[in-house]
Amino acid sequence: MPERHMPKLITASLRTSTKAAFLVAVTVLAYLPALRNGFIWDDDAWLMHNRTLEGVNGLYRLWSDLLALQQYYPITGTAFWIQYQLWGFHPFGYHAVNVALHTLNVVLFWFVLRKLGLRGAWFAAAIFAVHPIMVESVAWVTEIKNLLSTAFFLGSVLAYLNFENLERRDLPRRGNWFVLSLLFFVCALLSKSVTCSLPVVLAILIWWKRERTSPADFRPVLPYFLVGLPIGLLTAWLEVHHVGAAGVSFDLEFYQRCIVAGRAIVFYFFKLVWPNDLTFIYPRWQVTSPWLLLVPAFVALCLFTLWFLRKRIGKAPLAAAAFFVVTLGPILGFFNGYAFQFSFVADHWQYLSSLGVIALASAFPNLLSGVSRHVRSAALGFILVALALLTARQSFIYTSKDTLWRDTLLKNPNCWLAHNNLGVDLIERGVLRGAEEHYRAAVRLNLRYYEAENNLGEALLARNQVEEAARHINRSIEINPTYAASHWNQALVLARQARSDEAYEIVDQGLQQRPIYLAGVNAFAWLLATSPDERVRKPRGAEELAHRCCEATRYANPRFLDTLAAAYANQNQFGRAAETASQAIDHAARLGETTLACEIARRLELYKTGKGYLAFRR
Repeated sequence: MPERHMPKLITASLRTSTKAAFLVAVTVLAYLPALRNGFIWDDDAWLMHNRTLEGVNGLYRLWSDLLALQQYYPITGTAFWIQYQLWGFHPFGYHAVNVALHTLNVVLFWFVLRKLGLRGAWFAAAIFAVHPIMVESVAWVTEIKNLLSTAFFLGSVLAYLNFENLERRDLPRRGNWFVLSLLFFVCALLSKSVTCSLPVVLAILIWWKRERTSPADFRPVLPYFLVGLPIGLLTAWLEVHHVGAAGVSFDLEFYQRCIVAGRAIVFYFFKLVWPNDLTFIYPRWQVTSPWLLLVPAFVALCLFTLWFLRKRIGKAPLAAAAFFVVTLGPILGFFNGYAFQFSFVADHWQYLSSLGVIALASAFPNLLSGVSRHVRSAALGFILVALALLTARQSFIYTSKDTLWRDTLLKNPNCWLAHNNLGVDLIERGVLRGAEEHYRAAVRLNLRYYEAENNLGEALLARNQVEEAARHINRSIEINPTYAASHWNQALVLARQARSDEAYEIVDQGLQQRPIYLAGVNAFAWLLATSPDERVRKPRGAEELAHRCCEATRYANPRFLDTLAAAYANQNQFGRAAETASQAIDHAARLGETTLACEIARRLELYKTGKGYLAFRR
């Protein structure tokens, strides 16, 4: 390279590095509150209750077993496995990784837009960095799958843009970039398969950047379809047959699914334009009126309008809209998703698709080119600062389960799921009456909510209201006869009513099921170990059941160890009880369950003084 070009190259490189550093700084500052957050909702399913995190065998199972996780996302599972080896269950590390991945996505998005020749690419990337819609994906540990898959998605697009120049056919293609792009696409699919839309996105970009296209232009995209389609279909099948997206809530006619799709597209677009009243779970729409078909018709009309205006305003607006709709496609309602039973939309579902609309923001700096530089900088800066402040505020909602569910109920008071989950959180903290109120609200709002019926029965049983507890637990079994938790609670009720033969019959049936519902086994063992009623208390039987639970979890579950310790103590084996309780405290502390650790510590003091522990509830 001639020496005269070196200063320009160095200056351009320095300018790029500075802009990238500024994007990183803006993103991290906006998400500082999220770094202090804890775990929420189903984080425990991916972490604390995830057996694949344990050892090399767990890592092997992530890749070899389609049912190891809720979905076959082995790269996401591997990311959790690596983090668990590094910092256990301390939430800071997980949140820091999520913020780092979002920051990476911001920079990659900027690089993609620059490669596509958009002059305001940096501003659009900055909007993506601090837009409050993204908070749900960044501040929720489980949604690392969103962040990982988007990183690989953008990496695949960027590699493809290096593979061939979309505007000039005369330049040679570079095959190594194609291989890298395809590899990144596979990684995106194995992180979260919603990225199966990428081949259509590449086709949209080719159509946009070339004045005229021929079938040969789209030939390189075919391998992406061959890889993405089967994995996308596998995910749809697992969602129904493994995750449980089936039943009355999912029985929608095709016209209703069209209504859901149309409303979702409009909803997501306006939330991006005006991010007001963002909540974790939005109200589930009624989609029975045929008049609502006007909504998808309106969406189609908008797309057709952009098509007819493409020669006047350019192809870019239609390409952005097509990207937005296509990447939303997998979660628009045409395929069942488990969460559709309580809402048809969620902020984290548009993390990837939002890039299409946000890319249009690259036009803002050019629209303000007629005003002075200071006015333009102030206007653009105001937008970024306002969005960053909204993002920081939104991050506080995800501080804990309590803050999350209370905020959800504030904005969506009829959310039966939030009532139930807040009740579960209150039970874990020992607030029985508050939990009971929320469980009652949940079963009132959803008459077929068998989990809440069972949970209400548990709460009533803990308050010694056995007869009313029995009614709700029996109602749960009536709604869903296969729900194991209700059957084990029924055994608890029968035991409390001194109907031992009937209780043990249910226990024997439960122990023969595969997989065994260990939480139910442990609850029954706890009753046998600690019941004040001598007719019910059988600590030797409790020890056998508790050992069974502990063996299944390699003596690493603090609740199961706590039950075993109580069983030892009420057989006057206080030394073994103290040793086991100490192990339970260590494991509870490792899992971050400080309340449970304190409770076990109080029982440990009893064992050290030669006393057992008796109580109907833990």
